Amino acid sequence: MVSSTRALLLSCLSLALLSCGSTDNSEPPAALSEIEQPLDLRVRWSTDTGAGASSASLDMRPLLINDQILSIDIEGEINSINAESGRINWSAETGIKAITGLAGNSHVVIATSADGDLAAYNLLEAGLEKRWSIQLNGEIRATPALNQDQLFVRTVSGKLSAVSLADGNVEWTVSRRIPALTLTGNSSPVISNELVIVGFDDGKITAFESKNGQTVWETAVSHPVGRTEIERLVDIDGHFILKDGVIYVSSYQGRLAAIQAVNGNVLWSREFSSYQSMVADDQAIYLSGDMSHIWSIDRRSGSAFWKQEVLHSRKITAPQLVNGNLVVADFEGYVHWFDKTDGSLKGRIQPSNARHISQPLLWQNNILVFDSAGQLSSLSLR
Repeated sequence: MVSSTRALLLSCLSLALLSCGSTDNSEPPAALSEIEQPLDLRVRWSTDTGAGASSASLDMRPLLINDQILSIDIEGEINSINAESGRINWSAETGIKAITGLAGNSHVVIATSADGDLAAYNLLEAGLEKRWSIQLNGEIRATPALNQDQLFVRTVSGKLSAVSLADGNVEWTVSRRIPALTLTGNSSPVISNELVIVGFDDGKITAFESKNGQTVWETAVSHPVGRTEIERLVDIDGHFILKDGVIYVSSYQGRLAAIQAVNGNVLWSREFSSYQSMVADDQAIYLSGDMSHIWSIDRRSGSAFWKQEVLHSRKITAPQLVNGNLVVADFEGYVHWFDKTDGSLKGRIQPSNARHISQPLLWQNNILVFDSAGQLSSLSLR
């Protein structure tokens, strides 16, 4: 059992929690700099989803499926929002006390809770139809991953479970020991062909056979170092990505690595600290470091193309790519555009006054941003 002191540290180290949001970084945030000839950006629409974050919730990022955006609030109400107009198509009550966003595809939607609730709903044109619901042992603080037949769910207890999408039957479960102190949050699983790949709180990433849970390979991204438990934090909490058969993954106070998905071989590794997701194109991966610096990293070698520090300590989100630009949002509701080739600041807009905690979404050529008060906005270049 984690002591009360450790529990407090764990809570405050969770960079997604708003209750500790004002003390996430010890250094003052950078002032906003002037932009010469800024991009002409506009807010296409804004909608109050009601899905604001609370002291108990994590990343409530909406789920984008074709031309609709699905959000869930902490009381379990799901809204379907038209991506073109921002109008609400329909609403559905689930009763799920959600602390993270939805998973799903064009056929099924998955909702989870801090109590281990796991529920699947058929996605219909006019709403949802419940397929099944079960309860797992442990909080679910990471969005599940799914393929055609299975759902893979990570819990804070260090367990990964494979669940049948058809009927909710738990097909297999594996467990990993968790350190005494961890960041609040988990990385979501990633599916690569017949493998499901998961990052754990001890800095290791493991690939399992999706059908039976057998370990195929395991690689240490980071090793705990230091005398205190805080210094030894190496959680893999960001949503690592798979591109062209390579896993790109970072850990807190640890390393950034490129790992072959088929066998776990490390192609390159470098010192880096991040709890965020990342995005990639053919040449580079782009990610936000733990001090809100934006990096462009060569996919082939791990060397840095550039680093942008203009948003230092502004608690920025993970970046998103759109039309040759990188887009991030910050703790004051500003959304910033950067040139992906050199990191130069090109534009800024403030669709809200609340902190953005989720990686922006891309729909067609529009950026969708979601703030901690539950406001969803669509932004574009005029």
